[in-house]
Amino acid sequence: MVKISFLQKVTTVRGYAVFLGLDPSDRSVLRKIQRQCERGDLNAKLDQGAWLIELPQNDEGAIIMKNWESLNEVYYGDMTLVHAGYGSDKNFGKNNNKVSQFYVNQVPMSESSNHFSVTWDFSKFFASEAAGTFEWTSPHAVSKETDEDRKITTVDYFSSATFVPYGREVEFNGQTLTIINRPVKFSSTAGTLRYYAGATDHEGNVYQIYWNVFNMFEPSEIEMTVDNTRYCKHCLKRWTANADTSKCQHEWAPVE
Repeated sequence: MVKISFLQKVTTVRGYAVFLGLDPSDRSVLRKIQRQCERGDLNAKLDQGAWLIELPQNDEGAIIMKNWESLNEVYYGDMTLVHAGYGSDKNFGKNNNKVSQFYVNQVPMSESSNHFSVTWDFSKFFASEAAGTFEWTSPHAVSKETDEDRKITTVDYFSSATFVPYGREVEFNGQTLTIINRPVKFSSTAGTLRYYAGATDHEGNVYQIYWNVFNMFEPSEIEMTVDNTRYCKHCLKRWTANADTSKCQHEWAPVE
C-alpha cells in the first residue's frame, strides 16, 4: 500500500505519483518524478537512498491536490514542458485520432518561454477500446458517493444496458476497486479526452472514477514552434517553425 503522511506532509516517489493521480506502478512515471527530485524541481531530500518529497500546501497549510483534468508535464531534451492550453491544433478537423496541445518550457520569470506543439496519437487506444480489449488501469481521480440514495442510483445507472459490464479490479491509493462498466467518455470539450465509470470496493462503498487519457500515454511527437532564444539578424523576428521566407531570408542568431 502506498502511503502519504498528511501529518508530516511528505511522501515517497510512489506516494507522489498517487498524489498526482498517476499510476504508482508505472516505471516511467516514477522515473520522471525521480528526475524532478534530482533536478531540484520538487522540494525533496534523499534519505537513506529514497526520495522524501514535501507535498505542496496553501497558506493555511492544507495540502493542494492536483486537478485530474490537467495534463502531465512532458520532457524534451533537458527541458521540462508544461501544458499551457489547447489551441492551434495542427490535427484539428483531420479525423486522424491525433491531438496536439500547446506547451511551454519552464524558465525563470525573467526569461521568455519557448513554445511547443505536443502531439498524442490515440489510434491504438481507440482501436483496442472499440474491440473491448483495452485494460483500464488505476484511475486518476475518485469521487465517493456518501448519500445512500446516490449509492443505489449510481450502481443502477452504471449497471444499466446503456453500458458494457466490465468487472475489472484496479488499485487506487491502497484500495481495491471493482469497475462496474467499461469506461465511457466523460465530456466532449475540444482538446480533452476524459473517461469515467462506476466502481465499488469490498466494503460496499460506491464511487465514480475518472481517467485523463492524455496522462495514460506518452506523446508521439514534440515540436518546437517558437524559439524565443533566437532572432533574425535582419528582420529581428523570433524563430518560428513556419517562418515566412518570402520577404526575408532569415539569418538566426542567439539572443544576447
